Amino acid sequence: MARDPGLNTVTSLASDAGETVTVAAPYDALANPSNDDLIGTALSIWPPGPAWGSPDGQAVSLAHPLAKFTRVLVDSFEWLYQRIWTLARNASVKGVDELLPEWEAEYGLPDNCVTGETSIAERLRALETKVASQAIITPGDFIRIAATYGFVIEIEEPAIFECGFSECGGEHTVGDVRQECYWIVRTYSVAIDYFRCGESECGFDPLFTFGDGERLICILRRLAPAWTLPLLQIIVILTDGEGNALTDSDGNLLISGTL
Repeated sequence: MARDPGLNTVTSLASDAGETVTVAAPYDALANPSNDDLIGTALSIWPPGPAWGSPDGQAVSLAHPLAKFTRVLVDSFEWLYQRIWTLARNASVKGVDELLPEWEAEYGLPDNCVTGETSIAERLRALETKVASQAIITPGDFIRIAATYGFVIEIEEPAIFECGFSECGGEHTVGDVRQECYWIVRTYSVAIDYFRCGESECGFDPLFTFGDGERLICILRRLAPAWTLPLLQIIVILTDGEGNALTDSDGNLLISGTL
């Protein structure tokens, strides 16, 4: 996209994750077989003939002692087929279950952006997001990844004033061109935890923390290109006593400031 001579580049829409086709989880008759599912095939392995319970090419009766003996032999194959199928499903991130710890170790999860206990569902979501994040290259990709963690953001890429290109009075600021390594992650009304007298500890607790905002910026900094540094900007939205956002006559949100 061509740069504007007066305005910074702002991206608010997530990139398209590609055409998503809903595919049913693969299943096979041997994915979870019962003894009855296997006995027919197992009996066909025995040689035919009267000595084997199949005179004149007849099928072996399930009441025949050989059939009962065969049921005992194939009993362990029920477990074997179940385990093989489970292992095959765990080879894909969409089917991860028992091998979740191994997948997390492979992708460096859980990372230091997450604190405290997390549920299996949260761990699976973090893994799927981490796998998908390997292809992040545009601001829209970062917006899409943030959305998977429950954050709504927009990204502004500040531009340094350039003689012969930038417009006077525009958003381009004077400075070193190396400052363009910064990009601003703008989000709304993230909870802020303040230092509380009588509860917080001096020398340990900061005056304030951004809570989930710090988690967001931690996630994005781990994914950002090495030559860039995302910075967090929180826009505080005015709300009424019940927590509903206030808007003007045109439906625009009213804000009390930014942090």
